[in-house]
Amino acid sequence: MSGDEMIYEKSNIEHIPVEKFSLNPKSFHAIDFQGKKMNSYIDGPENGPKLFFIHGFNFFVEMYSTLINELIQTYRVLSVDLPGHGHTDAFEEYSVNTFQEAIMATLDHYDFKNFVLVGHSMGGQLSIMCTGDPRFAKFSISKTVAFCPSGIKVNISFGQWCLRSSFGRLFERFAFPDDLSKAFPLFPSQIKQSLFNVHFNVIKQNKKKYLTRQTKMCRTFPWECAKNEFQRAENERVLVVFASNDVCVDTQYCYQQIKGNLKWNVKVEKGLHELPIVRPVWAAQLIRDFE
Repeated sequence: MSGDEMIYEKSNIEHIPVEKFSLNPKSFHAIDFQGKKMNSYIDGPENGPKLFFIHGFNFFVEMYSTLINELIQTYRVLSVDLPGHGHTDAFEEYSVNTFQEAIMATLDHYDFKNFVLVGHSMGGQLSIMCTGDPRFAKFSISKTVAFCPSGIKVNISFGQWCLRSSFGRLFERFAFPDDLSKAFPLFPSQIKQSLFNVHFNVIKQNKKKYLTRQTKMCRTFPWECAKNEFQRAENERVLVVFASNDVCVDTQYCYQQIKGNLKWNVKVEKGLHELPIVRPVWAAQLIRDFE
């Protein structure tokens, strides 16, 4: 068995065709928000059920091409690069409220209502917080699926350690690796190359925007302080899926906290933090089946 095949099996990763790592460029549209431009995406059957997707920290819509390409077979999918992410402009602040207002502006722009809300990582945290926020009641969220959400307890990353220290140059090298082997090290080579091409080709266009936002968010975003906000959504239809080998989120602690205190559906699936990206067929079917 080759090294890549061992990674596929050990990390429970799907074999994904290269063409699934990109989205139709005609499906992206610039929209205005607070005098800035945001990069939105909409595709899928016009009369199909609706789904809004929220990406994770440092990622953006295109990073989830594998999942979105599966979802648009069934859903009318809407998403947006959040402030300071992807092709969306830089903003002065990157608070939960700023992101929620950006999401509401996108939903209002497309008159998008009665939809499934899905998020990953930071996007999973935001999806739960939006579900419990009274301002989102008018959008009639039918159900929420959060993959590997932050908000309760995260494992400190090397990037966060650099930010808490004075090693700025070290942090920049971590954020912009010049060696493919340092990027997505736990993935098979084909997936690693595809994600590297999408991710670093975008963020290298504006290093200052990327580093400034990341620095602010690592220090100020409520990565572990959302328990009260999560409880607002306790009576809603919510499915939370954690990954068994998550290096970003403390799966065991979060699972116990949710299972012991909230009435949601919660499960742990074998795999990495990037679960919905590297297992898109499974993730899309899970979303469809959750009732």
